[in-house]
Amino acid sequence: MHPTSPGIRDQRIGLAAAIGAAVIYGAAYPATAIALRSFTPLGIAGLACTIALGLVLGLARLGALPQPSLAGMTGPRLGRLAVLACLGGLGFIVGVNVAVALAGPTITGFVATLYAVLATLFAVPVLGERISRVTIGAFAAALIGTVLLAGVEPTGQPAAGVAMAFASAAMFGLYLVLARRWTVPYRLDGTLVTIGNLIGRGPALLVAALVLEGGRLVPAHPDPGALIALASIVVGSSTTGNLLLMASVRRVAAGRTSAALLLTPIASALIAALVFTERLAPIQLAGGALILLGIAGASGVRPGRPPPRPSGAAPRRDRAA
Repeated sequence: MHPTSPGIRDQRIGLAAAIGAAVIYGAAYPATAIALRSFTPLGIAGLACTIALGLVLGLARLGALPQPSLAGMTGPRLGRLAVLACLGGLGFIVGVNVAVALAGPTITGFVATLYAVLATLFAVPVLGERISRVTIGAFAAALIGTVLLAGVEPTGQPAAGVAMAFASAAMFGLYLVLARRWTVPYRLDGTLVTIGNLIGRGPALLVAALVLEGGRLVPAHPDPGALIALASIVVGSSTTGNLLLMASVRRVAAGRTSAALLLTPIASALIAALVFTERLAPIQLAGGALILLGIAGASGVRPGRPPPRPSGAAPRRDRAA
């Protein structure tokens, strides 16, 4: 295949989009920790994603983003959009924000990124992709790393935060695989899926936050840094990150997107270290290293080997995925 052919170009665009999403998602964890100075976990998610929803709708209206395909919204199509919105939207964002509040941005950044490993596992029954012994070993290494990263107090707040981050990772891993399977045959374009995610993460969660938290939703005198952090989440992970991720999963296999998402915990840890001078204990560093090795192994990243190609059972872009 010629290097400039549409297939190669699509692969490059898909990987570049996943790398951009990884860095943006990594920055979101420290930003959430800063926003927590003035806002609650539910408030951050509800406010940021409601604003982001308005931004995406406005950009689509102006033609800066592709118009969402709303024609022929059948029951099966709407049902699958709702499932994606629950997994990649409401469930994921609530779990991550609570995890950051309990365990901090660095630990959450490592554990939540296990969706890269879990997506590879979920791709076996959902997409028909093969799983190797290396993948199984990588998953075991990632689980051991998660335990080490949680620390030595299994009943403490960090452990509870790790559990929330792991649950979020499972939901987002399934979201990645199902998005690849459903987006083409059910005409669930990136803009439409992003809007569905933001409805669950934004207005729906905002109503819940108003009922549960009332006056605590918008503080009278918010910290300026918290406002800036909230704005960065709106433009970054809530809008741009979602759009880039959808651009990736439509073009490359789940394993290749997962491999690029290796940058997420690294970006999160580096930014958190710069902003908070946050440091991990040696045993937690070992746990983080095991998680990265697990993600790399499950994603098919090997020294001296090219990125993995989709298995023969994986669907092509022009067929039902």
